Amino acid sequence: MNRKEKNDEIEEIKYKLIVIGDENVGKTAILNRFKNNQFSAIYEPTVGLDFQSIPIVIDDQSVTLLLYDTAGQEKFRSLIPLYTNEANIILLIYDISNTESFNNIDLWYDSLNNINKDEVIFALVGNKSDLDYNRKVKKEEAEKYAKEHNYIFQEVSALTGEGIQELFLNKLIDQIRTQFIQRGKNLTDQEEEKLKINLNSQKKKKEENKDNKCCRCSI
Repeated sequence: MNRKEKNDEIEEIKYKLIVIGDENVGKTAILNRFKNNQFSAIYEPTVGLDFQSIPIVIDDQSVTLLLYDTAGQEKFRSLIPLYTNEANIILLIYDISNTESFNNIDLWYDSLNNINKDEVIFALVGNKSDLDYNRKVKKEEAEKYAKEHNYIFQEVSALTGEGIQELFLNKLIDQIRTQFIQRGKNLTDQEEEKLKINLNSQKKKKEENKDNKCCRCSI
């Protein structure tokens, strides 16, 4: 987590988010759906690395998500440590209709040999939930794997947008809030208490509305 300070006030926080996984699991499509709410059926493999950013606000705090899209081809796997340096969030992407892409998650994780994994937010993301009729990876199996490794878990569809808001604007942001509190973020006691109240309030609201479908919400 990087931040700039001016006159003892926090101006900006940057979170480096990286997506990794096999080729053609939809890493680029997931980021494009999140950032632009768009989907392209034309597949163009990422070469090396693509980068974009998106500003969000978390409890009145400006945060810039730096989105790094990595290539999934095996020949680029050795370059992953170069891209994941100082990563704050890593999304491990697989395709629910492709068993091999799920089995390879361990290989991608093992390639992350240059970071303190205990300080990184990890999420296991099963893309192409719209292909449930052709499912090869059971949701229960993936959920169990994520729980065993202490990962966030979410199935999404870059095609329809299903699960994208829940992943980025709920689960990941909740984890960022938690890190704000755990790491102190150089907050005053009053500011830290405010974050705790906001976090608890949002969790309570989710519990009250857990039976309702989440509608699309703006950032």
